[in-house]
Amino acid sequence: MNKCECDFCKENIYKEHEEIKCDFLKDSIIKSKHKKKLLTHFENKPLFSYFIGAFWLNDKDNKEEHYTKSVIIKPKIENIDFMRMFSKCFEYSAIIKDFDKIYNINFEEKPIEHKDNKLINDLDILIAFHFLRTLEVELHNGLKKNFIRREENLQSKIKGKIIFSKHINKNIMRGREDKIYCSYLDYDINCLENRILKRALKICASKIQEIKNSLYFYCISFFNEVSDELSISEINNVKLNPLYKRYKLLIELAIKIIKLKRYKDACNENEAPPFWIDMSLLFEKYVYALMLENIGDSKIIYQKSYNKKFVPDFIIKGKYNYIADTKYKEIYNEDNFETSNIYQLSGYARVNDIIKEFSEDILNYIPECLIIYPSNSKTNDTININEKEPIKDLVRFYKLGISLPEIK
Repeated sequence: MNKCECDFCKENIYKEHEEIKCDFLKDSIIKSKHKKKLLTHFENKPLFSYFIGAFWLNDKDNKEEHYTKSVIIKPKIENIDFMRMFSKCFEYSAIIKDFDKIYNINFEEKPIEHKDNKLINDLDILIAFHFLRTLEVELHNGLKKNFIRREENLQSKIKGKIIFSKHINKNIMRGREDKIYCSYLDYDINCLENRILKRALKICASKIQEIKNSLYFYCISFFNEVSDELSISEINNVKLNPLYKRYKLLIELAIKIIKLKRYKDACNENEAPPFWIDMSLLFEKYVYALMLENIGDSKIIYQKSYNKKFVPDFIIKGKYNYIADTKYKEIYNEDNFETSNIYQLSGYARVNDIIKEFSEDILNYIPECLIIYPSNSKTNDTININEKEPIKDLVRFYKLGISLPEIK
């Protein structure tokens, strides 16, 4: 892939949902493995999608990777503080459990030069906070134990199996007939999984000025009897006990923290690994957190599947009754809407099982539909459904703007 030198491509920094004005760049994105994350269309115009981050545009069909063109996508909303959005989401354990779908860091590719140090620093804090909150939730059940292999010269007993080569050298040849050199499995807290977690925790300690000190000290208190000694081969070849499926995400996060430190230690100051954050999904989770915080007097059903085909973002029932979807689109700041969004919610409002969430009278009850979008005019960062506005020319359709936190 040759590097394009047009005015649009000279600076490789763009904004999400910005129109792609270079055909060469558009073709490069189409050929890359990041096509679905980077490219969307609106009114037949090619646009960057709702993912921010740093990407190499490698040809997905080329077995030999050539790092010749990179793009950096910044948030479309100026000064948005997406770390405060993450922090709000981390307050609720119901949201944390599938948070790994919102962002990813790639350690397999070479670093990308990044002029925005804020994004690089936030990457460290994001994964550290995600790890600590996930670990905190898991530690409510205590640390897991696992089998570890031990070798020991035992006194007058056999445990596990005899290591004959070492038994001969250490005991038979020295006349120690009372000793038997054995290898055995011991069920212990100082297993590899917990050593990985502790090593990641120690790395997070350097971030405690940016995150809650009490959260770190609560977590580290469980690891007094756990070592943090690790080798690279142990990290690369860890095999999780299938009984501890909930440990899987924790170990993956811990390994990412360890690898991120190693990776960045080998990078220049303004370099970072390729990464992405799905801003549309982050906005959805952020709205969910605000709902839990502000409309607790209503039941909130999140991402429930109906008839295995229909999955509205939210069903709100109780004091308020709405089928609600988040749309990370600025068009709703205007007196306008996207027809595809209206078709989508209208379809939800015709599903028997969704109507039954509100009323048994499925033939006569017409659910109200609510679109929640990022507002560029409101200043409060809470949800007040009473502030909803009717969508012009539509019946029982409303929109509600939510202001996003900004960096001060």
